[in-house]
Parts: sequence; structure tokens; C-alpha cells
Amino acid sequence: MLKAIRNYLALKNYQYEVTTALYMLEPWEKALFNSIVIVFLALFTYTTFFYVFYLPEQLAYFASRLSYYASAYH
Repeated sequence: MLKAIRNYLALKNYQYEVTTALYMLEPWEKALFNSIVIVFLALFTYTTFFYVFYLPEQLAYFASRLSYYASAYH
């Protein structure tokens, strides 16, 4: 079972390196590229979380304040 999982992960790593042409880079270049990918994915995840969970609440608050200020000056 463990060997099958290890072989599957090795295959996925190989496919990733071949697809992105990482197999022909130096180790430090691979690390740099993978770091950039990880940072991009982290920022994407954070942005998705912000817009899905936080933004609707913030927009509702903004709309209530906007209606308060719009009605206060009439």
C-alpha cells in the first residue's frame, strides 16, 4: 500500500516536472519556480477566502451605512 502511494506521488511529481519543463532546470531554479507557484496559490486562496466569506458581510455593512447617510440628509 505504501509503495503504491509512493509510486503514485513519484508519477505525479514526474508529470509536473515534465509539464512545466522543470526537469531541465538547476535545483535552485526549481526551488525558485516552485516558491513562486506556492506564493501565487497562497495569494489565490487568500483572495478566494476574502471574497467568498468576508466581502458579502462588508458589502452589507457598507450598504446599510450608505442608506443611513443618504436618509440622514433628506
